[in-house]
This record gives sequence, structure tokens and C-alpha cells, in this order.
Amino acid sequence: MKKDIRLAVCIVAIILLVILCIYVLLSEKEKEEDLTDPNGTENRNVPTQRIIVVPTTGNNNGGVLKSVRYYVIKLSGLKLDTAETAIGSEVTVTPEMISEYVSDALEDEEINVAINAISVKDNICIIDFDDDMKSTAKKDQKLEKLILDAYAMSIIDNCDDVEGVTFTISGKAYSTDSIRLDGGKVYLKK
Repeated sequence: MKKDIRLAVCIVAIILLVILCIYVLLSEKEKEEDLTDPNGTENRNVPTQRIIVVPTTGNNNGGVLKSVRYYVIKLSGLKLDTAETAIGSEVTVTPEMISEYVSDALEDEEINVAINAISVKDNICIIDFDDDMKSTAKKDQKLEKLILDAYAMSIIDNCDDVEGVTFTISGKAYSTDSIRLDGGKVYLKK
């Protein structure tokens, strides 16, 4: 009897969450904002948001969900955007999980980025891209920066134990025509 009640409550909660998401998606209007501040530097405030709800499986504490917000690239206007995913409250958020969300969103925009490895050392997350990142960087330096920002900001915002994010390419220092992270330089810190 108690299981039936829990199941009914979970189903009702999921239906309400889906209805809320549909309402938000239908009522959302894109705001075109200038991404520069008065000093002429890039402003990392994100103008729009899309919400993606991912149902959880297994025991999720009676349907209790938490939200994970991460950054993605919007090719129209070449700017950062946010996406939000609901996960079970018992799920531990890791840099690998967040990187997977970002990578999937980039693939949706036909931006292919291959990651060789992700590790955390001394509270610094290190994302190792494969050599194709050099080609991407050579084609479009703004896109390169947005890709790095999307990964770094998403991990910093969601992983409490990570104090900074840096990047490498095929196990060596990240070095392109526009960005150099020699000597273990951290790309973004909290």
C-alpha cells in the first residue's frame, strides 16, 4: 500500500515537472544581450536558458530531484547559453558527468570535441583534449574560447571540490595560436 502511494506521488511529481518544463519552454523569450561590459571585456552572464529534464532511475528518495546547470554554445550569435538537467538528489556530481553534458550539447550544435581524459589533482580539474582541438582553435578562436569557457564554468559551478580548471592537448600543455596554458597555468579559478 505504501509503495503504491509512493509510486503515485512520484508519477504526479514527474508529470508536474514535465508540465512546468513545457510551460517554461513555450513561454521563454530569447533576450539578446550584449556580452560585453563597459570595460570592453567579455561578460560571462548568460542571456538565455534551455531546460532539459532527464528522468532518474532507481531509488531517488521518493522523487526528490536537484538541478544541474551547465554552459553550452549557441552557434547563432556565437555565444554561451545555459542548459539545466534534473538529476536524482542522491547522485554525486563529478567533472566527468558535467563534461559529458557539455560535450553532448556541443554535439547537438555539430561542434565535435574529443576528450581523452579528465582528472582532478590538488583540486584542479584537468581536461585533456585530443589533437583535433588544435584544428578547431585554428578555424575559429572565438569558438575555441567559448568551448573552454563552457567546460570550465560548468565544472566550477557544479563541482564543490574543484577550485580551478585547466586544459591540455594529448597530455601536453594546452597551446594554440590564441591560448597558452604552459607550466600548469589554470584557465579558470573559483
